Amino acid sequence: MRSVPLFSSLSDVDATALAALGKEQVYKKGQPVFTAGQPGGKLFLVLTGVVEITQTGPGGRHPVPVARLERGEVLGELGAFDGGPRSATATAALVPETHLAAFDVEDFHAFLASRPAVAADILGKLLRIVSGRLRRTSEALQVFVRALDG
Repeated sequence: MRSVPLFSSLSDVDATALAALGKEQVYKKGQPVFTAGQPGGKLFLVLTGVVEITQTGPGGRHPVPVARLERGEVLGELGAFDGGPRSATATAALVPETHLAAFDVEDFHAFLASRPAVAADILGKLLRIVSGRLRRTSEALQVFVRALDG
């Protein structure tokens, strides 16, 4: 667990406690982890493999790739913290099997609530991850808008 940047500063005790909360799930290539609009009751950590994040394309047609997440990256963090539905679809991709650790949101929140210093560290790192993703999305949107104007 501590080899993952998000959890790198955890003590052995905290890393063991957090690992015990995660339930390993295996997805075959092309199998959805979750789809846009579903409730967000789980936070996921990629253990091995690749997860592709997509949005519905124009007119509800073909999915548009937004991101590829690999070992050590988290997904489902928006729904885990704002309680809203999934904003995108996540699908196992590229390799025959993708292994994820799935954390029930309530269990994850209880873990954080019982360890304020750990919570501050993890939430700070999650904020940087989400901010980075938002920044990349904003930059891509600017490129798209400029292309439309051009």
